[in-house]
Amino acid sequence: MNGIRLLSRTYLASALTLAIMGVSLHGQAQDAPKPKETEKPAAEAGKAAQNAPNQPAQPANPPAPAGPAPGSITVSGLVDIYYGINGRAPSGPGNAPFTGVTTVGSPGEFIGIDNAGRAFDINDRVPTLSLGELNLVRTPNKSIPLGFTATLTFGDTARIVHANEPGGTSSWQTLQQLYVTYTPHLWGRDVVFDFGAFTSPFGYEVIESSSNDNYSRSFGFLYGVPFYHAGLRVTAPINSKLSLVTGLVNGWNNIADDNNGKSAFAQLTWKPTANVTAIGAYMGGPEGTGAYGSGIPTDGGGSIGTDLGEFQAIWQASSKLKFATWADYGHGAGTVLGAHFSGSWVEMSGYARYQVTPAFALAARVEQFEDIPGVTGTNLHFGGPYTRLREATLTAEYVALHGHLISRLEYRHDHSNVPFFGTAHSGATVDQDTLTLGEVYKF
Repeated sequence: MNGIRLLSRTYLASALTLAIMGVSLHGQAQDAPKPKETEKPAAEAGKAAQNAPNQPAQPANPPAPAGPAPGSITVSGLVDIYYGINGRAPSGPGNAPFTGVTTVGSPGEFIGIDNAGRAFDINDRVPTLSLGELNLVRTPNKSIPLGFTATLTFGDTARIVHANEPGGTSSWQTLQQLYVTYTPHLWGRDVVFDFGAFTSPFGYEVIESSSNDNYSRSFGFLYGVPFYHAGLRVTAPINSKLSLVTGLVNGWNNIADDNNGKSAFAQLTWKPTANVTAIGAYMGGPEGTGAYGSGIPTDGGGSIGTDLGEFQAIWQASSKLKFATWADYGHGAGTVLGAHFSGSWVEMSGYARYQVTPAFALAARVEQFEDIPGVTGTNLHFGGPYTRLREATLTAEYVALHGHLISRLEYRHDHSNVPFFGTAHSGATVDQDTLTLGEVYKF
């Protein structure tokens, strides 16, 4: 298979578009720092104060910790590095990378990839800076009632996220998010309007590895859902158990629009109890380069009508044990430069995480991703026949330095029904095994 063509259609992107006023991050980017929770319930704190000698009296119900002051700017970020060993030791001719992706723009940049099918842990036996990230969040105040969120990124992850950006990867790869926020009180509730570029609400996983259960990302995260959008997003609670997020955007992974149409999405979150969450979402519209790569040209070349449906369920079975499931179905059909393209894809994942101690946790994931050809006999993501990817992942996590340093050791086995992964002799095979050590420092 043509590795460059295969992967250049599938690496999506994330971005940002406006500067100087934000509220807390609520997309897939790293959450802004939150105020520390009180260490004891209010009633226990009041009782302890009454029984402690030579201590000033404390109120029975102390006020909740205050958040960032109006008009203040909060700064946070992370550095993510990893070292991985692929049992196949994959390589291309002349010891070049096995495959790669060429980013959109002139000239495009070639990103070599040893571990086929991986989102960001792409290198074999090379210490790698995956992601550096800086978050700037400004809260609104009376004089300027707008918030501002900016997420600045660098490293391999930043380039891969923006690999399909129609406006050019080099122009946007440092901006993962950039949007302004306005929160009026409408219909008896606070409604949040975000305008700019923001990470996508689709997918159980996110761009930052430290916010996921596993270090590596699933096939579905890489191939099945968008990384980011540019446009308008509205978030509103419906009642105490239901909330709604809707948006009108340029499409998948495109700050610069790659066709004359817009895409719309809606996500409904239902939380019947404190321990159960269910999420359903839909997105539809004409897509092109941002969703499918440089094989779908922009500037009037055509588009592919794309529909995406998603379901997630999360169950916090106990204070230590969590289960989750995630499924997506996508379909696309359209004409580009006189050629018809069509196909579907299905993603199904299951997750489990157990917090052994406050510092140590174990997590597991199993997954199947299918890329199904349309009437032309070739699929939309890989440009070939029916392809089924499966993986099983086990991750051990240790947190140190008061939560600032997250260390993960991960074993993962990937399998395909067709030759998909690399070998040491420039060939392709149906499976690969990797062992990865990931280190994330958060500040």
